[in-house]
Amino acid sequence: MTEQKNAKTNYDDVSVYPLDADKIERLLQVQTECSVLWTTSEHWPMGVMHRFVFQDGKFWVTCASQRKRVPALKKRNKSAVIISSEGTPFGRDQTLTAKCVATVHENNAQVKSWFYHALAMKLRDGNEAEAAKFEQFLDTPARVIIELEPVKWITYDGKKVAAHVAGEWAPGDPWSEELPPEPGWVAQLRG
Repeated sequence: MTEQKNAKTNYDDVSVYPLDADKIERLLQVQTECSVLWTTSEHWPMGVMHRFVFQDGKFWVTCASQRKRVPALKKRNKSAVIISSEGTPFGRDQTLTAKCVATVHENNAQVKSWFYHALAMKLRDGNEAEAAKFEQFLDTPARVIIELEPVKWITYDGKKVAAHVAGEWAPGDPWSEELPPEPGWVAQLRG
């Protein structure tokens, strides 16, 4: 019989249950959507779901230039991105939030050249033919690419909470978990 850890008795402080770095990296690879947040000119917080790629330490999303978030992020570049593990091999109850600084790229050929392909490969699970078709739909004159550079992270790992509540683990103890495999499209892009 294993010794039971002091079990958690409330949910008042969950800051001691962060996602580990390797889990963050894999979640950013396997999750395809995030919430992008900004503020309106009247200071109301707003957000929409976006498909994304995480590359070079930044989130990258795209939309048509007439979307309200585009001028808003140009004027007020403080933003945030939220990602959940829902719908991924990780299951539920794991999240990350990044406070970000946004940059809107308009007709930037250098960013388009890698981003459209990376997003298409991610969303078409590495199928080159389907990705090529998807890229054609993305590359339009009215489309912008939004770069969101994290300046602060807040993460939460509900699996650690569950293990603590069950008395099987406590903050400060080593944590080990088998991660889902790296998606094939990631290795293809590294090529």
